[in-house]
Amino acid sequence: MKAVKWGTALFIFSLAVLMGAGSAAAAPELTVKAAGGIDGKAKEGRAMPVVVEIRNEGDPFSGDLVIDFSDIYESGTARAIGLEIGTGETETVRLTVDSANSYSFSEKQFRFFEGGWRNGREVGYKGDRRPNVNFYYMETSFAVALAESADRVAGLRDLNFGNTPESEMIGPLDRNDLLPADTAGWEAADLIIADDGVLAGLSQADQEAIAGRIRSGATLLIGMTDDPADAGLFRSALPLEQQGRAELPPQALRETGVETDVPAFRVSLADRAKSLGEWDGRVLAAFSEYGAGNIVQTAFSFGDEPLASAPDTARFIGVILTGLPGSNSTHSGMYGNPESEFVQLAQSATERFETFRIPAAAIIVIVVLYIILVGPVLYYVLKKKDRREQAWWIIPAAAVLISAGIFAYGAKDRLFNPQFRQAALFLSDGSGTLTGMYAGSVLTNRGGDLEAVASSPMTLSAAGESAVFSGGSGSFGHAVAEQSPQGTLLTLRDVPYWSVRTVHGDTRLEDAGSLEADLAVSGGRLTGTLKNGFSFRLRDVAVWSGTGLIPLGDLEAGETAEIDVEVQGSVLFPAVSLAGTGIGYGNGEDQRAGNMVQAAGYYLDGKRPALVGHTASPLAKVSLEGNPEYSSVSVIVQPFDPEIRLSGPFRIPPSSISGPVTPEGPDGYVEQYPEGDLFLSPGTFLYEPSVPEVYAQPGIGWTSFEVRISEGAGISVLNRSSGEFEELIAGKHELDPAKDYIGRDGAFQFRIESSSDGGPATLPEIELEGMASP
Repeated sequence: MKAVKWGTALFIFSLAVLMGAGSAAAAPELTVKAAGGIDGKAKEGRAMPVVVEIRNEGDPFSGDLVIDFSDIYESGTARAIGLEIGTGETETVRLTVDSANSYSFSEKQFRFFEGGWRNGREVGYKGDRRPNVNFYYMETSFAVALAESADRVAGLRDLNFGNTPESEMIGPLDRNDLLPADTAGWEAADLIIADDGVLAGLSQADQEAIAGRIRSGATLLIGMTDDPADAGLFRSALPLEQQGRAELPPQALRETGVETDVPAFRVSLADRAKSLGEWDGRVLAAFSEYGAGNIVQTAFSFGDEPLASAPDTARFIGVILTGLPGSNSTHSGMYGNPESEFVQLAQSATERFETFRIPAAAIIVIVVLYIILVGPVLYYVLKKKDRREQAWWIIPAAAVLISAGIFAYGAKDRLFNPQFRQAALFLSDGSGTLTGMYAGSVLTNRGGDLEAVASSPMTLSAAGESAVFSGGSGSFGHAVAEQSPQGTLLTLRDVPYWSVRTVHGDTRLEDAGSLEADLAVSGGRLTGTLKNGFSFRLRDVAVWSGTGLIPLGDLEAGETAEIDVEVQGSVLFPAVSLAGTGIGYGNGEDQRAGNMVQAAGYYLDGKRPALVGHTASPLAKVSLEGNPEYSSVSVIVQPFDPEIRLSGPFRIPPSSISGPVTPEGPDGYVEQYPEGDLFLSPGTFLYEPSVPEVYAQPGIGWTSFEVRISEGAGISVLNRSSGEFEELIAGKHELDPAKDYIGRDGAFQFRIESSSDGGPATLPEIELEGMASP
């Protein structure tokens, strides 16, 4: 009988082992093929599109793909994507990785979890452990060509553009290629070249992704065709209007090396467009602003013969592009990523939680009562009951209870609810749309995982470092983002008790409202009306002029205020914010509003003053579990064009006079940093600053022109009267008469000569005074 029992037990155990082995043997067999970048090319520190192709030759897979990239600067977030892949099926995943870096790649960027990443079993796979991609330094300029045939853009293959040490041509790509899935995926592209009709053939989503990149600061180059609809959704923003076909003779485009007539069009400039080149009264190319970027259009198709195969078409187009405002500004080193700067500024303010606060008077009262209770009162009570020996434990127990009470009173909010402090910056274009970035820090009241949710179209990532150089996949242990019906679900993992973690992202609010300004400057005063067109109260509304603010007060929702305030300098200047200086704004004990205004300086066009206000309304709404206590500051910045009537004397501050730095040689390059600092290659450069447009008008007389020169590179200034450059030594110079050095358009010209080895230099600092006729 005993033998039968042991035999039965052995049989059951063997059966269980076999069933387990069979179950284990039934598993997916996944093979991964991954590519990154635009056509396999990406920039260090910039967003990168990634395409992951998964083939399953085993049992069906149901679970999550976790894509784990570490970002050394501001974000450590893995991304979980739910997948269902049957036997013999292939699934393709397209996404964008923020701020990818070659040195932050781990040995395994992809993980598969059967049943989900939270509690599922990790599944092995074959194939690529990381995307196949070639990285380039951040200062490399990327041009992406969109064309149906490589022959049509062959003449632009050697195009040099953007004053950087290296330019890289990508493509050509066509509608059948996998283009970046969203605007962020195009971040590495500085120039997008669109051949005839390619844009119109792209999907609406692809066109909108490209449009978003142009709005954020890139340049679109497009040629003229018979049908304006070939430009797709850019049709209404083109800088040239077609007036009919008319060929151009070879001498009109002699810089290209063509020897025959070139098919072209007679064109006129569209509203607010500016010419980039003319011949015999005919416009050859022009540009128009498109958000923070530009659309450049030529009066001919550069993909048609003879230009497509001309020997110097690339050089000719490169010269056209140098005429763009700011086209010669280069990458700006550590300041080249506004998103990183924003997160750092926001994080430094939102992570400052108030300390426990108990009124001093209350503490004094508690101490006095304690002394009275453990002194005469306790002695009297114990003596009356003849229990004075009990004082040895009653006194310390009372001290512990009172201390615990004081602590509980001061920490009651943090004991029962997490705290969430948010800062957001919204840029208004005056049409009612707000484009924003936000960051929020949570002070936890428990340990473990913490979930945050942001509804579409908000993005959500976790700030913080994630073991970049450890060789492991640090982001997966830091935070995981996934899509849910409510939007983006972000899980902050293994958060310690009473610790601070920060999340950030961007968003866009449609039909939110705007500030309606009817303001004019005359006689040193700003007058007119200002209406708060938002549905919430705006505090500390101000005019941002130069590096200062003119306070206007608070505005209730829908309120219209009469404005009559003094303006120093008798005029409003373009709003600028120099890195590290900031602008005093908002509550002096709470840096959130001030830091948001400083961050706005990275996004303004530097051409107009701006209106500023802030609200406690949480415009960027992030939901956290645990019923947190919310505190929000949202700053709104809206550039505007006031009417300016000049009269009498005025002074232009140095911060309002700026311009591009251009190498005179073909191999020169410059790195331009805030506060006028440069890093130059060996050679000579032209610095062409100009005054704000309001001063470039008739009736202005220049009375004083002073230049401060720093030690370093050799600097000379053009005397327009003599046509000669005058050398300036280090120190302060007063050049007289001022009119000999400034052109009709309010522009100066300096020549900067760097040393034979190149190196750092500083731009001249200009102080200018003038007189406006009444």
